[in-house]
Amino acid sequence: MKYEDEFTLDFMRRTLAIVNDYSGDLDATMLLNSLLGLLVVPKEKYFNSFPNDKPDVFESNWGVLPKSIVSYGKCSQCKTHNKQTFRQVLKSLRNAVAHFNIKPLNGGGKCVGFVFTDKSGFEAKLSLNEISTLTKIVAQHLDKHLNSIVKK
Repeated sequence: MKYEDEFTLDFMRRTLAIVNDYSGDLDATMLLNSLLGLLVVPKEKYFNSFPNDKPDVFESNWGVLPKSIVSYGKCSQCKTHNKQTFRQVLKSLRNAVAHFNIKPLNGGGKCVGFVFTDKSGFEAKLSLNEISTLTKIVAQHLDKHLNSIVKK
């Protein structure tokens, strides 16, 4: 297996292919690994490509129910609440995943989702379905964004 010259773009495309093609008993683990690859590998500089969507369109645009975001946390420098935007949610999810501040949500004897937290007080309780949809949409968004950068 060989990676193309644009490693980040190729890595994200492969991650999206895995998410789209996977079927098995380890879907929760695969989704966490995919989030790690899609939120940490592309680095923070690509987060500015995400819109500052408000919570009322989280579900329709990104697959995340607004009620799944329990707390947006507080800005450590300014001591005020973080902005309630999708970009902020992604940054906080990235922190939670990168520092492995994740706990499983169990239901009926199996994992049905995860709780993500970070040191700002951010907390999100996402179902596996939300994580799967989010992962696919984020991968597609980054693919489109990075593709336009590579072509320049």
